[in-house]
Amino acid sequence: MERDASPPKPGTAPSPGAPPGDYGNGRGSTVDGLKAANAALRARLDEAEETIRAIQQGAVDAFVLEELGRHRVYTLEGGDRPYQVFVEQMQQGVATLHLDGTVMYGNRRLAEMLKTPRESLIGTSLRGFVAELDKPLYDDLLKQGQGRSARGEIRLRPAEGEEFPAYLTLSLLPGESMVGLFVTDLTVQKHHEALAAAQEALREADRRKNEFIAMLAHELRNPLAPIRNAAGILKRTADDPKMVEEIGGMLERQIGLMVRLVDDLLDVSRITRNRVELRRQRLELASVLEQAVESIRPLCRKARHHITVALPPEPVYLDADPVRLTQVFTNLLDNACKYMEPGGRVRLSAEVTPARDDAPGEVVVRVRDEGIGIPAEALSRIFEMFAQIDTSLERRNAGLGIGLSLVNSLVELHGGKVEARSEGKGQGSEFVVRLPTVAEGCDGLSAQEGEKSMKRYRMLVVDDNRDSAESLALLLKLTGHDTHTALDGEAAIRAAAENQPDVVLLDIGMPKLNGYDACKRIRSEPWGRDMILIAQTGWGQDDDRRRTEEAGFDGHVVKPVDPEDLIRMVARLSTARRPEQQS
Repeated sequence: MERDASPPKPGTAPSPGAPPGDYGNGRGSTVDGLKAANAALRARLDEAEETIRAIQQGAVDAFVLEELGRHRVYTLEGGDRPYQVFVEQMQQGVATLHLDGTVMYGNRRLAEMLKTPRESLIGTSLRGFVAELDKPLYDDLLKQGQGRSARGEIRLRPAEGEEFPAYLTLSLLPGESMVGLFVTDLTVQKHHEALAAAQEALREADRRKNEFIAMLAHELRNPLAPIRNAAGILKRTADDPKMVEEIGGMLERQIGLMVRLVDDLLDVSRITRNRVELRRQRLELASVLEQAVESIRPLCRKARHHITVALPPEPVYLDADPVRLTQVFTNLLDNACKYMEPGGRVRLSAEVTPARDDAPGEVVVRVRDEGIGIPAEALSRIFEMFAQIDTSLERRNAGLGIGLSLVNSLVELHGGKVEARSEGKGQGSEFVVRLPTVAEGCDGLSAQEGEKSMKRYRMLVVDDNRDSAESLALLLKLTGHDTHTALDGEAAIRAAAENQPDVVLLDIGMPKLNGYDACKRIRSEPWGRDMILIAQTGWGQDDDRRRTEEAGFDGHVVKPVDPEDLIRMVARLSTARRPEQQS
């Protein structure tokens, strides 16, 4: 037997067993359910209007007057039987109210809504069942209903249970000092609206996720293509020093791009989980900006851009993480350079607002470009994660849409603010970063550490990937260090015992014996207590760093390893040995 596919009749409930949103139309989807719910609500409102008109035309004679205190109470006892059945079976709450809001009659459904016996409902003020914040709105509706029809949505508070949304229709009954009231429970409708909104949000999130994954794959393939080409070129031109130098520079640029993409993704994960830890120190703003400018010079030269820098004459000191703050301004300068026509100009400037009694000092850094600009409607979402202003295939400069989100988060972690400004499309952009300043400067690299960084070290590179181990060992050897390799944890212990290196660069995931256990074994030997053990791994989350520290490692570097950063880390570790190692 087929189900009736017609819309619900006024005053009828959903069919028994029907899922939420299925009002007898045979479709259980959220959208169809929401349409059915809205249709049912409109039908109930039409029913209310029809009933009001019936009362106004004389159906009020069906009510019998009784005395209750100083109010006349309208009941259906002894009245017109068909009309009584009609009102009592309605799925809306129906009531007659005195002009002061006292309930003189309430049907079965209204009593159910308010979870109050009908005999207790009569003679009470309906205002007592109105949510506290909505009482002024209810008072206004009751007043309007005494002169003309009034409608509005409020929240009702039953005698038991939680508040619920309701739609009220009020109208003055002619010839009597009373108001007709119809109450429609909106709980189901609100549920469907919330569900539909949630599903729409999920669809939007899924769309942005798919767009992001596609963009990530595109961005990662971009550097892979020239890297693969470079490998083929080197095979054929290994005896051409000039070509080798050119290819080497290209490889450095492309690998740097890949490393930056991966680092940005890791930073996204840390920031969304509130796991970013700043390594603050007192530093000079000029040094941070100089590093940022230097990092984007290759891009500027390629695009023939010009950068002008205007800094305050006096040093500006900050309490900040130098790596993270450099990342902020590198991202902003990189964006400025990417989204301009060749030969454009970028202006980097800073000005200081001195501290006052009512406000601390701050520095305002501006990055201004002459690029494509930002549409007015996009300014409000420019710092959202994965936001893309231009997602067309024709755009010349792609990206993951996470750089500006990282900038915003990192600036806020430093106690500052960042703002985007633009006059519109084609009018260029300006990013304004405000950071708190401090009064004193900071110490730079100590003389001892600088001396250590020039030292030659005996180094053992351990990695189960032979190409990775041998290439890094060769690179370190070319920079003046004595290197050896091992390809698993057990071989690492034997090589460490035999060669007694100053530094062991140890992979974590290896056959036979993993890096954690190899580290513990080396530390347990008398000859291994003073060695500098550094974990090299593809895992760089805070939990990973905590675990390597607990295993006995002195440091943690994420692949691919930058040899210069590695040597600087070794120098720092050499000047600040672990207390137990000093003993």
